[in-house]
Amino acid sequence: MRRKIKRIAAAFLALTALSGCGFLPQAYFTGGHEDAAEPPAEEPDDNTTAHEKEIYLKADSVFSVNYSAAQELNPMRSTGYYNEQLFSLLYEGLFALTGDLKAVPVLCESYTTEDGRSYYLKILEGVKFHDGTELTTQDVVYSLNTARSSSKYSARLSDISAVAPAQEPMTVKITLRRANYALPALLDVPIIKDGSADGATPVGTGPYMLGSGMLIAFSSHRDYASTSLRTIYLKEIDPDDMADAFADRSLDIVGYDPTGSVSLNIHMVHETRYYDTSDLVYLGFNCKRGPTSDTFVRQALSRLVNHDAIISDAYGNAARRSILLVNPALGLVDDINETGYGYSRANYNRLAAAAGLEDTDLDSFTDYNGEPMSLRLIVNSESTAKLEAAQRIVSDMQDMGINVTLEFMSFSNYQRALSQGNFDMYLAEVRLKADLDFGALFYGKLNYGGIQGDEYRQLVLDFLGKDGEEKSEAALALDIYTAEDASIVPIAWKQRTVLTHLGVVTGLAPSQSGIYNGVLGWKVNLDRD
Repeated sequence: MRRKIKRIAAAFLALTALSGCGFLPQAYFTGGHEDAAEPPAEEPDDNTTAHEKEIYLKADSVFSVNYSAAQELNPMRSTGYYNEQLFSLLYEGLFALTGDLKAVPVLCESYTTEDGRSYYLKILEGVKFHDGTELTTQDVVYSLNTARSSSKYSARLSDISAVAPAQEPMTVKITLRRANYALPALLDVPIIKDGSADGATPVGTGPYMLGSGMLIAFSSHRDYASTSLRTIYLKEIDPDDMADAFADRSLDIVGYDPTGSVSLNIHMVHETRYYDTSDLVYLGFNCKRGPTSDTFVRQALSRLVNHDAIISDAYGNAARRSILLVNPALGLVDDINETGYGYSRANYNRLAAAAGLEDTDLDSFTDYNGEPMSLRLIVNSESTAKLEAAQRIVSDMQDMGINVTLEFMSFSNYQRALSQGNFDMYLAEVRLKADLDFGALFYGKLNYGGIQGDEYRQLVLDFLGKDGEEKSEAALALDIYTAEDASIVPIAWKQRTVLTHLGVVTGLAPSQSGIYNGVLGWKVNLDRD
């Protein structure tokens, strides 16, 4: 398939020439779980001697994670960062994403669809909720319909027109408004017991259940026998104290966005695992006015976006380069610089001449069709990574004689400028749905640049509505059209990380569905010696 994709691309290019310990209230229990080990009675403070602290650390044979007491543990409502990380311990979805954004079944045993619009999902039998009752199709229907009406999941599930039990036993039918063969990627929504959505902690089927200040491995879970971690302790750590808590081992795992607004400087040897996300970093153009309304100008400027340098310098290599649009993690299209759409000053010079970009008055600045040209790039100043990326883009353009200024803005001012079209270029980061529905960028609410979206609409529909090799061909067509139109320039798909202490956890397989994916298969060594 890859060879065929390359041949298609080559043929097209030939024709076109792109801290502190906190406790939760007592929760429901079922019998049969093992008694949890007692946590250490005291934690070191400013008066603790180095010897006493060493003794404490060696005695700390518990596995501790962060949570927020101020945020509830209701997966249908809560958006608290640390508590959301716990949801994959307490709840399960019909599917879960792997670290490279592939959907794999969890509570869904199997599924069928003939047209990408009507799905029949066979629900796994014998699954127990934490209160001892068995999972039914009504629980699944209730969960998905609750999620569809929630502010948290409504946009993700907006293409679903109906969810109902099917005639076949333990089968649910999902009907979509349009074909989408990537629907399973959207169905990692937590499944909860029918009628429990209004509770602070709805009843789930996850591998752990909530206790007092801890999570306890659920003994009726189908994979319970494989776990080596029977108890997980909950600690409330201020974000400013995360690095210290991890360093003194009072916190054993940290889910972290290395290019986010919170800086985490850990000066100790540790292990870092990366996983892919649907967070796209891109450069956008104003397609309605000024020089960037000219497709040829945009094509030329796109060759001055140095993907590799931006990812290395601004994102610390915690991102996948994406010269073409579709996330390379999906393996649908080869994303290689050989296409000619990547960074190249030689290609810029060739395209600039065709676009009327040259220094006609010999003042060392590039003119557009004989008239002076000045461009303005805006960026949200609250992200260090985006600031550094924007600075790199401006520097590379200035080196080629382009008169471009960079304007840092607060998030509110940045959004105002975008909505008013008050820019020539903007640097953005957006989390797309896991099915990679690009519609919002080209003809939806994120179309800040005034992109003409009719052609994009059909290309996106084809991309979502195809399967197998046809999906790869649709992805390539969308990639090529986006690169030729150059209304946006994809730069990278962000990755996130999970940090653990050296040698403590093996088998970790984090993903956008949750950093604790496959937790019952982990091997955990808490020996502090």
